[in-house]
Amino acid sequence: MSDIIPFPRSKDKIIREIKQSFNQNDFDQTYELFEVFEQQFELDEQMSLLKCATLYRMEHYLELREEAIILLKQGVTKYDDLMVYYVKSLNGLGQYYEVIEVIDQIMDEVNEHKTRMELFPIKEYALSQIDKDNEHAATMLQRFETLSLREQINTMLTLIDHNQYRYTESVVNLLQEISLAPNVICIMLEYLRFAGYNQSIRVQKFGHTMEVQPSQLSGLEQTVLKTKVFPAVVRQIEDDVAQLMDEANHVMNNHAILLYPLDIESIASVDEWVNAYINYFKSMLGLEDLDTTNSVVSFIATIDLPE
Repeated sequence: MSDIIPFPRSKDKIIREIKQSFNQNDFDQTYELFEVFEQQFELDEQMSLLKCATLYRMEHYLELREEAIILLKQGVTKYDDLMVYYVKSLNGLGQYYEVIEVIDQIMDEVNEHKTRMELFPIKEYALSQIDKDNEHAATMLQRFETLSLREQINTMLTLIDHNQYRYTESVVNLLQEISLAPNVICIMLEYLRFAGYNQSIRVQKFGHTMEVQPSQLSGLEQTVLKTKVFPAVVRQIEDDVAQLMDEANHVMNNHAILLYPLDIESIASVDEWVNAYINYFKSMLGLEDLDTTNSVVSFIATIDLPE
């Protein structure tokens, strides 16, 4: 028989071994013993918190966050201890805005004064890290034109992730004054949209000039490409050339970013875009010749090329 049959007191024996290895700072052994324990028994509240402590000491922050969420949903009585571990997991994952938000929400809910005293330094650390990130982002904006494409994208994503919308004028100036890759322009416009920037700015992409007001843009996921063209293309590809699905989804998502916020219906109708994409994808497998006489097909073929 392969089933494990626990002998009398084996549960107590494993618990003793877990506590002993933890006290000896042998956290790898502690973690392994927890795995053995959980194959046979349910963790009680005390052991669950000890497991959280083990995960924290091992810097397994993602697993610690998931463990804390599960325990919170179960309604453990040691709310304060668990919330500290949850906040520490966010801090370890670099989710500093979430750290501050959670601490602000729970500060009046925790029961113990010592818990508040433990949470305050974590909040201060998170604030200091955000300041560092913002200082770095500001420096990167100052020399944006000299950055690599990856650095430009990461700089803008950092500003968005940290909800830092104090740099709108700098971003607008960059959009207007220097040559930028289409995907960088997309992220910059999303940044300005999130910031609620309501003045018109001129954007150029693939030979088309647009006047846009970022606060009024629909957002990348609500474009005609995303809502009308791509679903229709996918339906036909699924029926005719299913083996192209992964590549087609990758290409279309990339094109949605590169073209945003271009009004594609000013170039061709939705049906014309759908048919052009189908020809484009089928040509990849040699099922059709690429119709270079079709201006939309030709346009699609040039999207991934440098401007």
